[in-house]
Amino acid sequence: MSTIELKKHIKNYIDTADERMLRIFNAIIESESENDLVFRDHKEELDLRLHLHEENPTAGKEWSAVKDSLQKKYGI
Repeated sequence: MSTIELKKHIKNYIDTADERMLRIFNAIIESESENDLVFRDHKEELDLRLHLHEENPTAGKEWSAVKDSLQKKYGI
């Protein structure tokens, strides 16, 4: 089914849907909107970290040092 056909099919279904189905559709839409917000928040954080790294690429630690520190601290 093409995108256009799918949209028409869903629109026709929504036009005749009962309240329960409309609430389900609405919950799905709201869930997607919340996921977009989380994604944007993560993207902003990653952009900030990338910017900080580009300003000072030697400021970080080697993965082996981070891993050793975590192993010592948490015993894993």
